[in-house]
Amino acid sequence: MQISHQKNHYFCAMEKIQQLQQEMAAFIASADFGGQPEGLYAPVAYTVLQKGKRLRPMLCLLACDLFGGDVEAAKYPALALETAHNFTLIHDDIMDQAPLRRGMATVYKKWNTNTAILSGDAALIRAFEFVMRTPKALDTTALLVKVLREVCEGQQYDLEFEHRASVSIPEYLEMIRLKTAVLLATSLQMGAVVAGAGEEDQRHLYDFGIAHGMAFQLWDDILDCYSDVSVFGKVTGGDIVENKKTYLYLRALELAGPMDRERLLSLYSGQVPIDPQEKVAAVLALYDRLGVKQVTESAMAAYERQASACLDAVQVPEENKRHLRRYMELLSGREK
Repeated sequence: MQISHQKNHYFCAMEKIQQLQQEMAAFIASADFGGQPEGLYAPVAYTVLQKGKRLRPMLCLLACDLFGGDVEAAKYPALALETAHNFTLIHDDIMDQAPLRRGMATVYKKWNTNTAILSGDAALIRAFEFVMRTPKALDTTALLVKVLREVCEGQQYDLEFEHRASVSIPEYLEMIRLKTAVLLATSLQMGAVVAGAGEEDQRHLYDFGIAHGMAFQLWDDILDCYSDVSVFGKVTGGDIVENKKTYLYLRALELAGPMDRERLLSLYSGQVPIDPQEKVAAVLALYDRLGVKQVTESAMAAYERQASACLDAVQVPEENKRHLRRYMELLSGREK
């Protein structure tokens, strides 16, 4: 009987998740991303309407549902989060000189850099237009302002770290908290705000999002090195080619003996010309020898345990949490 009950909970959760995904996909598809001049707005639509995980809007809707709120009232804030996220991607791809995003040409590659800069700005403005279309407009807009400032801070740290001789692991973790985790956490908090949740529950849910966001970014660090482009949608080893000091790189320096450490520093120094593919292969060989992937996976698991404890602390019936728990389990099972 208990197994049957668990199966029923599983299928109910999946049904709810799929329903919200379909509703949000339809809502995004119906949103107005057009305008004149067309050259300004076409890249916005191209980016936001691409098929993606819709992670941030889904977290917003699931958080609202968690507290028994009106999910319809959360759809415009959710759309704002997705649009703002895509604004950051348009600009990030310019800075990273990334040719692909979700397996498709990035905006600056498909159009040009100037268009990508301006269209990214237009996407940001459209996000603020969306977030204000809710009864909780003042609160949700304040959250969007705060999180976008933090994301910019995280991106600046990321850029600076590329040119610094050394970066500590705590510094790196703070960078990814700002660059990635805060937007996931704010998506959850925004849904809670729309639902009228109390401040303590908002904080627990925000912390839940931070912990999961940290785990997701560590997973992305792994995927950049070990995933196929057809799965991940980005060029494999891009972080290595760009000398990004990821968690894997920093742990490798920590674990390496003198010879391996010297070799890794030399590969990242750029002083000796090397073919990018050869560089990626050499760095990955060092990572494999040092067991860096496994160490990073252990750090991910610790963040996931922390996230579970934060969700446990939210003062709603466990029954209300099953949709969000199941959704995060699905995300944790992403292609490796």
